[in-house]
Amino acid sequence: MNIPRYAFFDFDGTLICQDSFLTLLRKGLKYEPWRILLLSALSPILIFTFIFKLNKTAAKSALLWSLTAGKSKRNAVRFLRAAVVEENKNIWFKEVNPTFEKLRAEGVEIVVVTASGQTWVRAMLNANKQKCKTVIGSKLTFFAGGVVLKSRNCYEEEKINRIHQALGQQFVWHSAWSDHIADLPMLIRSNERYIVCPKDKHIPIFTKELDKKFKLLAWNC
Repeated sequence: MNIPRYAFFDFDGTLICQDSFLTLLRKGLKYEPWRILLLSALSPILIFTFIFKLNKTAAKSALLWSLTAGKSKRNAVRFLRAAVVEENKNIWFKEVNPTFEKLRAEGVEIVVVTASGQTWVRAMLNANKQKCKTVIGSKLTFFAGGVVLKSRNCYEEEKINRIHQALGQQFVWHSAWSDHIADLPMLIRSNERYIVCPKDKHIPIFTKELDKKFKLLAWNC
């Protein structure tokens, strides 16, 4: 029996060169500036999350809800998909598609594991003609007239839990690709580690935690 080999990719900062939640926020306020009122009303959740470094599930739910409250389910989903895809040419790293093609030619399956919503991640992959069988992201639901996270924020060790839920235990950790130290649990488990355009302050942490066993990549949008 052939054991599947997987290459695990983060999304924000790894496949695209910015935070997709910030993209949603910018687009949402541009289209409907009045939503700043909703965002302001929910700002204590965002502030407490930042100050006390709390799990980001509630904060992201507050952000998404403020941008989608009052929309029909269909229109909310359309907004979440379109807001990110409209920025495709400006934020999708040029090196992603050739990298995916090379890995697939080697028999390695691509898995995107991200804290971003599966809805707009799949839309972005489709816009770049990348059909990934497995996308593991934060699940969304409709609550009180707007979109919120249905599942715990897919971040740090939660990514590992979700990977095993989706793929089981019997597979090869071929490689992991990320820009952020939050993905150290995923990087440590992988045979090959690739760090994409990290912040300078994170490089010493990667160097220490991965014992210098990684490749630093400077990708371009």
